Amino acid sequence: MITIPWFESVFEYLAFGVLVFDSKLQILFANKECRKYLKYSAKELLHLNILDISPANDITSTNKLIKNVNIAKKNTFSIKKKFILKNKKELCSDLKINPIIDKKSREKLFVAIIIPVKKTKSTSKNNASEINYLNILLENSPDQIYFKDLQSRFIRVSKAMSDKHSMPEEDLIGKTDFDLFGLEHAQSAFNDEQNIIKTGKRIVGKEEREDRKDGGVTWTSSSKLPLYDNKNNIIGTFGISRDITDKKRIDQRHEAILRISESVFNSSDMHSMFAIIHQVLTAIMVVDNIFFALYDESSNLLTFPYYVDQYDNPREACQPKKGLTEYVLRKGEAVLINIDKFKMLQDTGEVDIIGTPAKIWMGVPLKIAGKTIGVIVLQDYNNSETYSEPEMQFVSFIAEQIALVIERKKNAVKIAEYTEELQQLNATKDKFFSIIAHDLKNPFITIMGFVELLISDFDTLTDSEKLDFLKEMRSASENSHALLQNLLQWSRSQTGFIEFNPQKLNVFDIGTQNIDLMNTFAKRKGIELRINIPKDLFIYADADMLNTVIRNLLSNAIKFTQRKGEVILESIRNKDFIEIAIMDNGRGMNESTINELFKLNVKHTSRGTENESGSGLGLHLCKEFVNINGGQIWVESLPGQGSKFTFSMPAFKN
Repeated sequence: MITIPWFESVFEYLAFGVLVFDSKLQILFANKECRKYLKYSAKELLHLNILDISPANDITSTNKLIKNVNIAKKNTFSIKKKFILKNKKELCSDLKINPIIDKKSREKLFVAIIIPVKKTKSTSKNNASEINYLNILLENSPDQIYFKDLQSRFIRVSKAMSDKHSMPEEDLIGKTDFDLFGLEHAQSAFNDEQNIIKTGKRIVGKEEREDRKDGGVTWTSSSKLPLYDNKNNIIGTFGISRDITDKKRIDQRHEAILRISESVFNSSDMHSMFAIIHQVLTAIMVVDNIFFALYDESSNLLTFPYYVDQYDNPREACQPKKGLTEYVLRKGEAVLINIDKFKMLQDTGEVDIIGTPAKIWMGVPLKIAGKTIGVIVLQDYNNSETYSEPEMQFVSFIAEQIALVIERKKNAVKIAEYTEELQQLNATKDKFFSIIAHDLKNPFITIMGFVELLISDFDTLTDSEKLDFLKEMRSASENSHALLQNLLQWSRSQTGFIEFNPQKLNVFDIGTQNIDLMNTFAKRKGIELRINIPKDLFIYADADMLNTVIRNLLSNAIKFTQRKGEVILESIRNKDFIEIAIMDNGRGMNESTINELFKLNVKHTSRGTENESGSGLGLHLCKEFVNINGGQIWVESLPGQGSKFTFSMPAFKN
């Protein structure tokens, strides 16, 4: 069934009967007076066709009705028609029928005014009644009804229209829409009416945005039709406009919230998301100058990720000052501030001038769970009337949704960053483990090869050859053991199973223990190990991790130092940290090698001065353990001039 709400509201309580039906003569609406004539309820009539309430002896008028309905284009037609009432009596009436087109369904409808014959005693009386009906309609209709001449000047208006413009009817007569509205709406309305006069085509239920002379904006649903004289000539137009401003604002809010929510998924970054929000607001109000300010409580920092302004450059990130933005942050409430109010706030010391003062400034807090996380600011430098209470209410209404969208976008960006980081780490570890697998395989191949030679050629090998084989096997075993030990410690640190127990440690004692431990390996190459650490220097670190770092760095230094060389372990205090250095006068490294040292996915192990192999994991483990203890590690080296590995860990404080 087709609904025609504007007809229902206009005709329900008129003093004459109104009946609406479709091209199949199905009854769609009957007002109160019509139901009184026919003795049926509204519900009963909605299930009836006009043929159902037409007497069999009224074939002529019924056929005439059907014929006119089938050929009707735009003109009103009249017939005399009998109806069978619910009490089985007959009602003779005059029907004046006007065809219209329903905007939504595009179906042709017919509006019939029913005037019982017994009430029509003379032509003059009939005309008087119709005039009376029109006056009742114009006086009581809640919608705006108006009649215009061929130049689109008002010749008659309803009380509702007079009230809307706060102007008596006699003052409206002779005026046009150009006297009441802005140019855009006035021109559009004029063009529509002139087209109706030219073509006779109706406009039904058109939504119109009215920019009024007083600065307000209203929305109406308007139907406009040609106005005919008794010779069927068009002499103007008439229309009915229903105010839908409240409904339109609700629809706009819902549409804005939907588009703002979608911006999280459609925008690639925060700036793009703010640009979409700016676009959404621009469709509803004037937004020439807008910026978003976000506050990070942990860093006490105010940032401006989106800033569009006619005069001022974007503000740099800073700690909150005493501007209007910070004023809203402190208050946690939306504010409208004109020049006078700004001067008052400035005189009381609550705000300072930051940027170019605006004629009207609007700030609305962005809140999550009651906490203000930022401010959305709109301002106009030229017109103090651009923003008022309705605009502030609208922005306040969607501000919570904007805050949620900002929070979701921030989280989405973080998740994307974490995902990218994890993907890179996984790729790095995959490559790293392939390197480790290769390094583990080689020593076992060496050991198995020498074992096979010893077994197969044992009787023919000299004692010297057997001793050489055993030395190679020992070296390969030591390297494999070192690699496995480092790999176990590193994997435990990665999975969180390794315990971190920082304590007060004497750096000299730790250094001495590790030099004693590594002295056997150093003596094989005739390398002297020396320590240069004060005996009263204390560090706050995990003992196992510190020992592992020093042991690995000493092992590397011995490996890359020639026979008769020296390795020195020394330390100094640098403010709140102890810096421990292992220096050698060995082979040294170029800049390219240094840059690759701590990259997990790069194999940088090389043979020592006597062809010693390394685990390939020691430096990564050192870096991991130094970082866990809150320190840093770095290297200085030149080819042929030795290397110096230095790491820092927190000094012990009483």
